[in-house]
Amino acid sequence: MKHFSAIILSLFVLTAAAFAQSSAFNYQGKLTESGAASNGTYLFQFKLYDAAGGGAQVGTTLNDISINVTDGTFSTELNFGSNAFTGGDRYIEISVKKTAGDQYTLLTPRQKVNSSPYATKALNATNADNFNGSLDGDVTGSQNSTVVANVGGKTAATVAAATQTVNDATPANSPNTLVKRDATGKIVVNTLQFGDGTTLASANGGGALSGNAAVTAINDATTTTVINENRLSSGLIRFVPGTEQLSVGDANGTAPMINLRGGSTCCSGPGGHTPAWFKVFQNGSFVATGNLGIGVPPVQGKGYRTSWDSYKGAFRSGYADFEWDDAKVGFFSWAGGSNSTAIGLYALAFGDTNSAESTSSIVFGSVNQVKGAAGVSAGAGNRVCDTYGVALGNNAKSGGPYINGKCDPDSFNNRGLAAVAIGYNVTADQDHTTAMGKFASNNGFTGTFIWSDGSATASVDTFRNTANNEFALRATGGFRFRTNLAGTTGCNLPAGSGVFNCTSSRYTKENFISATGVLGRLRKVPVTSWNYIAEGKQVRHLGPMAEDFYAQFGLGTGNTSIGVQDLSGVGIAAIKELDDQLQQKTAEVERLKGEVDQLRKSQSDLEKRLEAIERSVRRDQ
Repeated sequence: MKHFSAIILSLFVLTAAAFAQSSAFNYQGKLTESGAASNGTYLFQFKLYDAAGGGAQVGTTLNDISINVTDGTFSTELNFGSNAFTGGDRYIEISVKKTAGDQYTLLTPRQKVNSSPYATKALNATNADNFNGSLDGDVTGSQNSTVVANVGGKTAATVAAATQTVNDATPANSPNTLVKRDATGKIVVNTLQFGDGTTLASANGGGALSGNAAVTAINDATTTTVINENRLSSGLIRFVPGTEQLSVGDANGTAPMINLRGGSTCCSGPGGHTPAWFKVFQNGSFVATGNLGIGVPPVQGKGYRTSWDSYKGAFRSGYADFEWDDAKVGFFSWAGGSNSTAIGLYALAFGDTNSAESTSSIVFGSVNQVKGAAGVSAGAGNRVCDTYGVALGNNAKSGGPYINGKCDPDSFNNRGLAAVAIGYNVTADQDHTTAMGKFASNNGFTGTFIWSDGSATASVDTFRNTANNEFALRATGGFRFRTNLAGTTGCNLPAGSGVFNCTSSRYTKENFISATGVLGRLRKVPVTSWNYIAEGKQVRHLGPMAEDFYAQFGLGTGNTSIGVQDLSGVGIAAIKELDDQLQQKTAEVERLKGEVDQLRKSQSDLEKRLEAIERSVRRDQ
């Protein structure tokens, strides 16, 4: 069931007409709920007071009066008793509830009663209409020539003398005489003295008016004299002042120079006012508060302006055509500059012709669009179509698709969650992609990172991803990778090269130990052909296992990887050791070769000697 305490009510007095010869009178009013006219039966409570606030109750309380309300309008008869209206001001306090079980809701402010009910006082003067007695006192004679001997206790002679004094009045400024108007209608006096003791000697020369006389003189339509500036309080705020108005307070300047509060019939805040408050302090600070959801836009249409829309908690400053009309203003949004739109909740747009169109979207610069929620753009000509997207630079695009150069107005078609585009002519239009630099694109792939240098000069040179979840870089000047603070250790990939050059200078090394027995240990390291599990069996590789390599040489950061430098170093050391062994073998071979040559020579000599012996023997035979 809807509780009446949750309903915003307002009351307007339409009329109050007295019933003839009765203390009852008719009361009409208007009742609304949440800004809409009420309909149905409500229970009302009426009280009569002698003041608009506080004061004393007059007469009885009229409780639980059932009234039918149609289109917000209701009418009822009220009767607070014949002694309720005695001539003083009267105010009706009204409370209302929907059902008997609800609590009454007090409607504010109290409504002042018009003069009609005061006609009830005429009930006490019935005898004046029908005089039926005799005249007592000194009135004698017939109706046409009545002789009055005494009037109000004064003799006829006294009355006659007073009449003569009036007849003797002149326009001259004479002491102890009555003054009458002169021929032009003026009354001439030396000095006027008022009941509060103040006097006025001249309307132009000074003096002091007080009380209702001064107010009447000021309000008189014929008054043309300008009030002397010196007569006004120094605390008054002047429009177009001749000089600056100085207000000096405490050391911190916390006293307000301007302190204005606003109120409405819809609701009330502290002190019975709505929370509409404008204050300017002596230190230059100011505050302007409002009431969310109450009021209308301060201004719409074209123009230069600074405005605070308390209905939506929105701030605007600069110039707009129609970008700051109510339909294009988001709650709690900010927009500034020229023709910038902040239509999203918590949106911020600043610069020239920018558009922040969704919740928490932020845009700076010129002709940028952020359609996705929590998107950010800064620069010129950028687009953010996706949620959490970022586009910085010039013609940077985050998310998509695009229609006529702008994000597709149908949000269901948008793509590119959390995409980031930073640079010039860069595109990241799929989920979780990043494109940076100049002429770079994710090329429709998702989860990618691409960076392109400044060498490209046209879109045909755009550097593009070639697969999902790819990391791609283009640097025509080469790459440098460093792993220490001084930048002395790392690897380079020179311009135009496909070979890494890594640090190997002796000036970057220490703790030198000669490598021995490498060849023998290398013989213990198995070498096989294999493939990486993640890569698939279709790609083959050849080499040792890191565990075997580390077990034999203890090189690198652990037993799960092999450093390229370590692998090549072991290979070089093994070759050197093999070369030493080869040199030794070569020397031994040369020695053995010499020995063989000597044996061969000795054998040749022996063969010659044997041949000579054999020839000698043959001769002797």
